[in-house]
Amino acid sequence: MHSDLVVAVIILWLQVSLLLWLSWLYFQRYQMTRPPIGVLNLGDVAVIIGGIILLPYLYLYLPRWLVLGLLALGLGSALYFTVEPILRSSISVWLVTLGLLLLDVGMAWRYGTQSLGFVIVNNIVLLLGSISIGVLWVQSGMKARDVALLAAFLTFYDYLSTSVLPLMDALFVRLANLPFVPALAWPIGQTGQLVSIGVGDLLLATLFPLVLYKAFSRSAGMIALGIEAAVITILLIGAGFDLMGKNFPVMVVLGPLMVLQYLYWRSRKGKERTTLQYKQAEALVRPTTSLGERI
Repeated sequence: MHSDLVVAVIILWLQVSLLLWLSWLYFQRYQMTRPPIGVLNLGDVAVIIGGIILLPYLYLYLPRWLVLGLLALGLGSALYFTVEPILRSSISVWLVTLGLLLLDVGMAWRYGTQSLGFVIVNNIVLLLGSISIGVLWVQSGMKARDVALLAAFLTFYDYLSTSVLPLMDALFVRLANLPFVPALAWPIGQTGQLVSIGVGDLLLATLFPLVLYKAFSRSAGMIALGIEAAVITILLIGAGFDLMGKNFPVMVVLGPLMVLQYLYWRSRKGKERTTLQYKQAEALVRPTTSLGERI
């Protein structure tokens, strides 16, 4: 059992590392099509926080078919926006998006959500979805300040909902047998159990290095990327030796580190760069472009 747990943790760590690396490359290479939401600001962060508080209760008390529909809609949108800049052809984008969604549902129905086949497909869907949301938020002008505030909130929320209240336990029990389970996972041998990390933790880990890169510098983003990878590695090693308990609030560790990094770079670099300033500094637009843009 212990060796199977260690193997599962190593495989999960490789997938998290792949997510961080791919999100960094994707952010530099592709410009996603922005929905008509304007520039993300503090008001949008408040809406996001409201959604974080509300969604678990919706998932717990809505009929299962409606929960499945909400998960499919959210992940389907994320997949579409991720694949669109790569494939460009709208038919190809829809085929890939719908194909992955149907494959996820089919594997869950045919083999069960603890099967290796389902876990692989679901992990691919979640990896692409996490890249999509993280990159889209940053390219929509989200500030490092706003992400730091979101991380500070999630530090307390994750501790409260995971360690104090039974909310996260109940949520994962409810969603465990549905397609689109919102957790990157890997089976522990033939035990029928999984080692996993929640998609919310993955999203913040993906988002924060990118927003620091845009706001301050490439080095700020790369240092954040290294810190995220190191922290997640340590936490997964703890899980591999069965030191973390059944559910560990990852943001209790990641959140304060994100806030401290933001404060450090804000004091050192001063005001955050706008999106246009970031692009000009990274030679992503022509120098003759007007400096009038404010994001």
